[in-house]
Amino acid sequence: MNRVLRPSPADRAARRRGACVGALLVALAGPAAAADRAVGLKAQPELMPGIDAMPQIEAPADDAERRINAALRRLDEKVRKAAQACRAEGGTHSDWGRTVKTPMRGPRFLSVEIADGTYCGGPHPNAALMAIVYDLTAGAPVDWTALLPPSLTGKAALETGADGTKMVTLASERLHALYLKGYRPKTGDAKREGDDDECRETVSDTSLNGPPAMMAWLDAGAGGLAVHFDLAHVVQACADTVVIPTAVLRREGAKPALTDALDAAHAKP
Repeated sequence: MNRVLRPSPADRAARRRGACVGALLVALAGPAAAADRAVGLKAQPELMPGIDAMPQIEAPADDAERRINAALRRLDEKVRKAAQACRAEGGTHSDWGRTVKTPMRGPRFLSVEIADGTYCGGPHPNAALMAIVYDLTAGAPVDWTALLPPSLTGKAALETGADGTKMVTLASERLHALYLKGYRPKTGDAKREGDDDECRETVSDTSLNGPPAMMAWLDAGAGGLAVHFDLAHVVQACADTVVIPTAVLRREGAKPALTDALDAAHAKP
């Protein structure tokens, strides 16, 4: 007669502990594994003529991605209301245009760049740029102070976009210095250099309010942190975006979670 060997109470307890640990590891790995991928984005129909809608993450993998989709829909509703108010205020000559780009679609981060051109009456139209970077693991906008060193975040504040959206800006002497270093490199074209020198003087001036409040977002194609700040209408043509390369960000003390994700996204064709 064969004897059936039964596991001892100690063996059964060890197996239960192993199963619990395994389940915990799977649960912890789930969101990170989802965020490690490049997300697919589905374009949406224009909200109004000339106004791009925010894209939606296609087949969201988890609650974090579903929260981001909901946040993007809220941005659509905000600009729809703002454009309607603009047209009511400015009459038949009013106008609102919006273009939306997504310069990074994972891993880890979704970067949205929004350009608005508005005329709601008054002496001249206005152009404004804003950007939001979402953390795909959290389903919320990133906390720049957790990704960049204090020397680059400086004074973080909220700035209001053309449609009333609140965006984080960073006022940092070091970030501004890196911006100026990459601003309109010399080309040898004397005529252009004359115009560019005036713009360099404009964007360099911190005599009144200190370093400008700058928007930052991730640009996978350019391989770095894009930074930009708006200027008065008369010098709006000087308001360029500058991309700080990942290698520089590393030297400055940016967190690997940021630089590694940028490198991975930049390496993809």
